[in-house]
Amino acid sequence: MKFFSPTSELKELLLLQHIEKNPDTTQKEIAKVINGAKSMVNVNIDNLEENGYMVRDYQSAKIVYYNITPEGVKRKNYLLINYMRELLDLYRLAKENVEKFLLEIEERGYSKLLIYGAGEVAETILGVIRDRNKDTLKVLAVIDDNDEIQGKELLGYKIISRADINHYEHDAVIITSYAYEDEIRGKLKELNYSENKIIRFFS
Repeated sequence: MKFFSPTSELKELLLLQHIEKNPDTTQKEIAKVINGAKSMVNVNIDNLEENGYMVRDYQSAKIVYYNITPEGVKRKNYLLINYMRELLDLYRLAKENVEKFLLEIEERGYSKLLIYGAGEVAETILGVIRDRNKDTLKVLAVIDDNDEIQGKELLGYKIISRADINHYEHDAVIITSYAYEDEIRGKLKELNYSENKIIRFFS
């Protein structure tokens, strides 16, 4: 979770989910799951037990099993649904911005596209294009400089090298990398690629 700061509700969800799958978990593992200090693990566990969401089963002085209760399962599912709803709201917002970006590409008369950068942004754009009810835009392939993933696929689209660009009859290249946008633009210029055919998602 790089984007969100864990709230108490999210920590509760993560903890319930974890102990349901791993009743023999350790406090060290729990601290890692909730991204918290080991000193706070007992506080979180105590809260779950006081609310009837979990019971401790002492196998020995050092071994404790954490068993989720039926009420704990209900609580976990409730938190999960609410969390999913908020994520969907954020996804809709992101989708609206991607759709606006795609409409601008269409207005420029481009239809056959290559995407440069096989990361999360490319995956999101490909997902939005795939879910559209029109076929005015067609992605031919995804370019990436990592030779370990070249030849593989991203959401069904082949990942190719920069050297393969001319093998595809296309209208433009969309740069989807935030960190390496200028570097990618420079690499395209080295290939004498037309500046007018370079589209930058973040710029």
